[in-house]
Amino acid sequence: MSHDGSGPSRPIDAMAKLREAVAGLDRLLHPGDLSFRRDGKAIAATLRPSTREAGESFRGRIWLFHLDGRPPIKLTDGPNWDQLPRWSPKDDRLAFASDRRVRDKMDLFILDGSDVLPFGQIPGTIEDVRWTGDGSALIVKAADRGLDGGATNAATRLWWGDADDPAITNPTPRRRLFRVDAETGATVEIGPTDFSVWEFDLLGDNAAIAIASEDASERGWYHAKLIQFHFAARRPSVLHTSRWQLQSPAASPTHSRIAFLEGWSSDRGLVASEIRILGVGDNRVTTLHAEGADNVTSVEWIDEHSLRFAGWSKLGSVYGVIGDDGRISWSTYEDGVIGSDGFVAGVSAAPDKIGLAAVREAVAMPSEIYFKTSPDAGWRQVSAVNRDLLGHADVGYPEVKPIRWTGSGGLALAGLLVLPRERPQAPLPTIVSIHGGPSWAAKYQFDPLHAIGAAIAGYAVFLPNYRGNCGWGQDFAKLNIGDPAGAEFADILSGIDQCVAEGIADPDRLGVTGGSYGGYLTAWAVATTSRFKAAVMVSGIANHWSSHYSCNHDFSEFICGGPLTEDGYRRVAFDRSPLFRLDKPTTPTLMIHGSEDRCTPLGQAQEFYAGLREKGVTAEIAVYPREGHGLRERAHRMDAWERTLAWFDRYLRPAG
Repeated sequence: MSHDGSGPSRPIDAMAKLREAVAGLDRLLHPGDLSFRRDGKAIAATLRPSTREAGESFRGRIWLFHLDGRPPIKLTDGPNWDQLPRWSPKDDRLAFASDRRVRDKMDLFILDGSDVLPFGQIPGTIEDVRWTGDGSALIVKAADRGLDGGATNAATRLWWGDADDPAITNPTPRRRLFRVDAETGATVEIGPTDFSVWEFDLLGDNAAIAIASEDASERGWYHAKLIQFHFAARRPSVLHTSRWQLQSPAASPTHSRIAFLEGWSSDRGLVASEIRILGVGDNRVTTLHAEGADNVTSVEWIDEHSLRFAGWSKLGSVYGVIGDDGRISWSTYEDGVIGSDGFVAGVSAAPDKIGLAAVREAVAMPSEIYFKTSPDAGWRQVSAVNRDLLGHADVGYPEVKPIRWTGSGGLALAGLLVLPRERPQAPLPTIVSIHGGPSWAAKYQFDPLHAIGAAIAGYAVFLPNYRGNCGWGQDFAKLNIGDPAGAEFADILSGIDQCVAEGIADPDRLGVTGGSYGGYLTAWAVATTSRFKAAVMVSGIANHWSSHYSCNHDFSEFICGGPLTEDGYRRVAFDRSPLFRLDKPTTPTLMIHGSEDRCTPLGQAQEFYAGLREKGVTAEIAVYPREGHGLRERAHRMDAWERTLAWFDRYLRPAG
C-alpha cells in the first residue's frame, strides 16, 4: 500500500494482519515504579500503556502484585495517569502522584485502605516522591509550569490549566523540593535556594544531596553540580563540579559518603558510567574501576562498604554488588533489559534483604515484573500483563540475532539483525535503523528499536551499534565527541557491508531510518551518499547551528567538542550539518516530526525539506500535532508506521 497511491500495494489480507500485529505491539503495558510494601510480601507498580488517545493523559494505573502468587489487585483507577507509588515505611499507606484533578499536573495523593485522599499543596507537577526514614513526612520534587520534559520524556513543555497565550519563556521556573507532613499534609518548600533539582537523595530526615543546576532549563542539566543542603537553611554547598554529566546521587547509611555517576551523556537520564564516591567533609572523589561496572546507570548503598548497581553491558544488562574498594562481590549479565525502559537499568531490593525485584524484557519476552530470593536463585515471574501480544495476529515473531563486524580503524562492533521468520534464501530488502542518543544502544529487547513491524512486513532490519554508545566502556562512549557523523558513520557503512557479505542485505535495496540522533545520521546518509534508495528521518537534526539555538538543551556543544561560541567548534557544527553537505543528494526522504518537540525542533525537518526540494529531491514532511520527541497518540503511531512502510515499499519493493 502507499499513502499517495503510487508504488506497490500489499494484498488486503496481508496488510490487515500487519496492522493487527502493529496494533498489538501498541497494547504493550510498561510496568515500572516498583515499590515493596514494608513487609516485603507485595510490590506496588505502575502499569503504563504504550499509547494514549488524542487529547488524553496516559491511563496509567497502580497495581499490587503479591509474591505468593495471589491474583494482582488494581489499587487506583484514575481518571488520567496514576504513577510513582511509594509505600510508607511505618504503616500501609501508599503515596502516589496523579493528574486526576488537573490534567498534566501531577498532584500528591495518599491511598489509605480503600480511600484516596488528596494530600499537600504542591504548586508544580510532581516528578519524584520519597518518604523520610521515620515516615513522618514526604519529600516531593516538583517542576514549575513552563519547564520542559527531557528527550526521554517527550521533550514537550510542562503546562496545565489555561492556554499559554502568549507563550513566555524566562528563567524563573525551577524544579524544587517540598516537605509534606505525613499527618496533616502541611506543605513547606525546602529549597534549595537558587538551584533547580534534577535528582536527589535524603541525608537523614532534614537534609538532602542533589544533582542541581543554576540554569533551570534542560540546557542547565548538562552543567549540573552535586550539592548538599539542610532543609532549614536551604542554601546549598557545592560538593562537586564536572565537565561531564551527573546522575543517581546516593548517600551512604552514615551519610559520610556519596555515590554518584559521572560521564558523557547525550540526554538527561542516559548517564552510564563508572561509580564515583565522594567523602563528605573533604570532598575527595574516588572512582570504582571494575570490569563489568563501567556503564552503570543506577546505584544505591547496601551498607557502609558495599553498593548495589545495575547498568548496560554489550547487548544486554548487568547488575550486582560492588565494594567500596572496587571489588565486585557478585554480578550477573543477562541478554535483555533489566529496568522499566531501555534508558536506565535498575533492580529493586526487598526489605530485610529477602530478595530483588526487577522489570525484565528480552527477545520474544515482553516486559514483566520478576522476583528472586538471592543472587544465585532464578527469576520468578510475578506479573503477566503482556501475554501473547502477537499471537492473535497470526504472524510469526521475527528472528533476532547478533551481528559483529569491524568498524573504522579496526574497532570491534556489534549490533542486531531483526529478520522475517519465514524468508527466502536470497538477500532481502533491508532497512538500516540507527539508534538515537548517541548515548544509547540497540539491545536485546522484545521489540528492539521498534523493528518488529518492519520484519513482519518482510524486511531485514539492521540495528548498528556505532562508536559513542553505551555498553562498551567509558573510552568507547567518548569516541565520537568532536567527530559527529565521522568515524561513527563509517562504522555504520562497514556494518552494512557485513550484512551484504553475509547474504542478508540486498545492496540495491537499502533504506535508512532513525530517530533523534539516529535521525541526524539518517539525514547525513541522505546528504553524503547515494547508497540508500529511501530514507525516513524521525525527529532528526539537519543543522547543528540552528538546532543549538532553537532547542532546549546543550547537546551540540558536547558532540561538536566544545562551545559553539568558539570558532573551531563552530566550524565542526557547520561542517557536520547535513543541510550544508547537500552536494548531489538523490535519496527520497520522508520526515516525521512532532509539532511540539523541544529537543529537535520542527524547524530541523523544515530546513532539510527545503534543502532537498531545492536540489530536486523527492521529500515529504508528516507533522503530528500535540506530539513531542516521539509519537504517543495511538492514531499517530499507526499512521506513522503505515506511512513509513509505504515509503520503503515504494522505493525498495517496486512493482514488477
